[in-house]
Amino acid sequence: MLFIVLFFSNAGAFGKDEWTAARSKNFNLIGNASEKDIRGAAARLEQFREAFRQIFDKVDFNSPVPTTVIVFKDDNSYNPYKPLKTGGQTDRMVAGYFLSADDANFITLSLEGDTNRAYETIFHEYTHFWVANNIGKSNVPPWFNEGLAEYYQNLKIENERKVVLGGVQNEHLKVLSQNKLIPFETFFNTDNYTLAQQGEDGAGLFYAQAWALMHYLMHGEGGARSRQMYKFLDLSMNGKPAKEAFSEAFQTDYATMERELRKYIEQNSYGVSEINLKNKLDFDSEVQTKPLGEAEAKLYLGELLFYFDRLGEAEAHFLQVFLLNPNSARANLNLGKIRAKQGKWDELARFLAKSIEQNPNDFAAYYHYARSLSEQGMSEFGFVSEYPKPLADKMRELLKKAIALNPDFAQSYELYAFVSVVRRENVDEAIEYLKRALKIAPGNQQYQLRMAELLMWKEDFTNARKIALKIARTASEPELKVYAENALDRISDYEGQMYSARNPRRQPQVADRIYTEEELRALREQGLIESLNMMVAKPQKGEKRILGSVTRIECQPQAIYFTVKAGNNILRLESETFETVHLTAYSQEMGNAKFGCGELKQQHLAVIIYRQANKNATKIAGELKSIEFVPANFRFLN
Repeated sequence: MLFIVLFFSNAGAFGKDEWTAARSKNFNLIGNASEKDIRGAAARLEQFREAFRQIFDKVDFNSPVPTTVIVFKDDNSYNPYKPLKTGGQTDRMVAGYFLSADDANFITLSLEGDTNRAYETIFHEYTHFWVANNIGKSNVPPWFNEGLAEYYQNLKIENERKVVLGGVQNEHLKVLSQNKLIPFETFFNTDNYTLAQQGEDGAGLFYAQAWALMHYLMHGEGGARSRQMYKFLDLSMNGKPAKEAFSEAFQTDYATMERELRKYIEQNSYGVSEINLKNKLDFDSEVQTKPLGEAEAKLYLGELLFYFDRLGEAEAHFLQVFLLNPNSARANLNLGKIRAKQGKWDELARFLAKSIEQNPNDFAAYYHYARSLSEQGMSEFGFVSEYPKPLADKMRELLKKAIALNPDFAQSYELYAFVSVVRRENVDEAIEYLKRALKIAPGNQQYQLRMAELLMWKEDFTNARKIALKIARTASEPELKVYAENALDRISDYEGQMYSARNPRRQPQVADRIYTEEELRALREQGLIESLNMMVAKPQKGEKRILGSVTRIECQPQAIYFTVKAGNNILRLESETFETVHLTAYSQEMGNAKFGCGELKQQHLAVIIYRQANKNATKIAGELKSIEFVPANFRFLN
């Protein structure tokens, strides 16, 4: 996952560079900038992390993967390592980014020009990274996740002791002044996947409103709301559903909070708060620096290119390393990772075995060897049908060595669990390993999904389905969403098989028999329907919920009108804009479906909630609140 900030700059000349390595308490830095500037970058990142940690003092801030910071002295030396546009050209307006992968994080920035926006982007995404690993994207709604990140990206530190929060974001104020607020019933029910599908304008308004609400919660009502906000966070971290946590923490409803926020924005007065920390945030003395050779610098830069999937450029860097250091264990390791991406398994084994031979104490070599072996025959969404026993034994052996060398690297536990999921063996041991991974990163959705698969083999179908459903609903990444949806199918399929095997039908004087394929399918469908009934929205006071399909959408200047067919009834519902309607898809059939103005050629079953109109209204049944697309066989259960 990549996050960037843009700026404009003139290109300069690229010359011979001297590189420096620096190590602070929580970050590994390298750069061709001056030692002073690299120390300054380390101190600023450590200050932000520590200030954030002291504010959220009950949360573990340890990262499950290492973070490398690359500090470029100017834009010219940064250009070869910036992300590429769709057409393959370098995106030269990038000033800094945060790149998060399964087993590594990279922060990069250029010190040329104004660095404030680069740091703001880095702080924003570091906040997201903290939420994802410690709380989980599925446990907090997007308004909170985005609002928190937008708010804390402007955190300022003065005199290494005072933290200043609440800086105004003028771009957000402009958006809010030009648009009506998204109705809170829609705003609070927007999930990660729906937000990711919105256009730039819709997402921009969502982020602006999320920032404004977070600012109000932090500063409004004399600070009372800030204490409630921390309670909301605590309830969310303990698994309480978002709406229940909101009601309990804030002691109000969405409509009241919407009125309060509108009044807050209209006042156009945004104060800041200052926190005086007990301990001075002076990290410069803790930073250790040393010269970095050209070979080591190329290793880091090549690894950055590898995570961008720019394999040819990455390989060129690693081959240059061999010219400078023929016995580089890390170069062998990285070339092995490239061969895994290319499906060249024989070369992969040779490179990774050589890496282990040259550095037998590097946990990463054992982990990546096992990971590369696990990718044989794997689909782009992470599915694999089987591992032969010798291959599985080899992976487990490598992973146990990686764990012994670095027990804090959570990915080793997750991969061990994956082997057990595929092989359907060593399940209890894998669950214990995965518990360790979730202790390190309790919010990681990939780890949670792996636990769901292990629980399936333990025949704990209720909890397995609950986890998978939650991730299918909240995942913003398409690959994870697809995997979760397929996990739901596998859970229901296996539950049906077990039910059939243990509950054969008995008929008078007729021999026992197992269920037919049709009966098994009915059992699987019933399990999914029961789960979906727990997930779909419930109508609030004054609202009505129906099961039907949208047949036509009329887009008029004053409103949008939806024609809905529900059984033998035809209803006409209205909405101010598309943004005021909460859209969710629980049906894979909606994957490529078009939903817009005019007659809908494809009509999909949906759970529809609307607020009923006044009895005197004759043409409009009510105001449309939400549409949740469900499988064609869905039905309401009492």
